[in-house]
Amino acid sequence: MVDIATPEFLNELQSLYPTTAKYVDSGWFLAASIAFSSSNCPEAVPCVLRHVLGDLDKLPDTSDEDRRLLVRKMRDGILKSGMLSGYPKAINALVSLYEATPEELRDTELLRDSTRSKEEDAAVGQAYFDSTFGDTAVKIQPMLRSIYPDLEHFAMTIGYGYVDSFVEVISIKETTFVTISTMIANATPSRVGWHLTRAVHYGATVEEVRAVREIALRIAIKAGAPLKNEVPNI
Repeated sequence: MVDIATPEFLNELQSLYPTTAKYVDSGWFLAASIAFSSSNCPEAVPCVLRHVLGDLDKLPDTSDEDRRLLVRKMRDGILKSGMLSGYPKAINALVSLYEATPEELRDTELLRDSTRSKEEDAAVGQAYFDSTFGDTAVKIQPMLRSIYPDLEHFAMTIGYGYVDSFVEVISIKETTFVTISTMIANATPSRVGWHLTRAVHYGATVEEVRAVREIALRIAIKAGAPLKNEVPNI
């Protein structure tokens, strides 16, 4: 389904997102790459990469660090999306992205701190979870524990502690974009409304949030995702 990510469609998606001062701060390519991955269209991810690198090449004063950051954002966003869409999808997308990435833009060292203890990861994860879910955290966490204690432990230690709380590549706002795009493209939009609101809480404009939602929705529809329920809006 490479044809799904035509230049015309990518231009359409890009036009939905408000213009940003710096290209690498735009959320359109992050939302698109996540939605393609979560819609099980990994072959479309390199098309996004080539499109955005081509855009950067046209801009004055673009540095190698800009290019490296852009690729890292796509890579880390897909990694984070795997917590929701499933890692078979994320791995396929990361393989496609790796094969299309120029060698000088590939990472060869860990970005996250692998020396932290399990207890440290759990503490960081708890703080991130509490920040993400606010007043509802006291209801959601016991629910996770009651349906399966191992799920709560995994979510706090690995999901939120090791994976999502790392915001040195993509910010908390952008991580919320990842969640929104994944849930829509994965045809599980029931909790999207909450995350749309949280994205604004973390600094996104309403226009940016609506754009991320629309980008993911258009990709999901074009990819044939079984959207059985209406996708909330803000």
